[in-house]
Amino acid sequence: MELYRAIPASQVGRAEKDLRRHSAMRIPSNVPYVVDNLWESLRPRNMPSRRHAIYASPTPELALLNASAPLADGDEYVACRVVVEPQKIRNAQLQVTDARYHSDIRLISKWISQHGQELAELSLDQKQKLAPLFMPGLHRRELTELWKAHPLVAALCTYATQHSSFWSSASDSPRSSDGELFFELVDDADTYRLEVI
Repeated sequence: MELYRAIPASQVGRAEKDLRRHSAMRIPSNVPYVVDNLWESLRPRNMPSRRHAIYASPTPELALLNASAPLADGDEYVACRVVVEPQKIRNAQLQVTDARYHSDIRLISKWISQHGQELAELSLDQKQKLAPLFMPGLHRRELTELWKAHPLVAALCTYATQHSSFWSSASDSPRSSDGELFFELVDDADTYRLEVI
C-alpha cells in the first residue's frame, strides 16, 4: 500500500533527504493524555508506538485533509509519497480518518466523568499520586506502578483493557483508503524520504 504525508511546501527540500525515526517522544496534540497513556500501555508488541511513529494516509487527498503542521504566512500543504528504505516497518491503520475520532476517547472520558465525584473527593496527596495518569508520556512501567498502587487507576485500567477497541480494530495490513496510518521504522538506521507528487 502506498503511504502519503502532507507537509508545508517550505519544508519540501528537507523532507526529500533521508529522515529517521523520531527518537524523542511525540506528545499527542489531538488525543487526551490519559487516553494516549492507556493506548501505549495496551499496545501489542508487534504494533508501532504512536509516540515514535510517522503518521501517514493511504491517499494524497486524505493526507492533505489531515495535515496539521503549522503553516507560515503564504505557505501551503503539498502531498508527498512516503518512500521507506529498506521497507522494514511496523505499521497500523485505524478505521477512522484520525485518532481524535476514535470511540475510545469518548469511552474513557465517560468513565472519568462517571467517577469525577470520587476523584474530586480525594485528598490533595492522593490527587498528586494520580496526576501522572493525566500527564503526557507516562511509560508502561509507570502506569503499571500506578495501577498496583491505587484502586481507581486499577478500575480505569481494567475498564480500558476490557472495552478499548483501539488496538483490536487497528490493522497491521492496511487495506482501506480512508483510515489513519502510522508506522515506525524497525531499525534506528532505517530512513524514509518524501517525494512531492
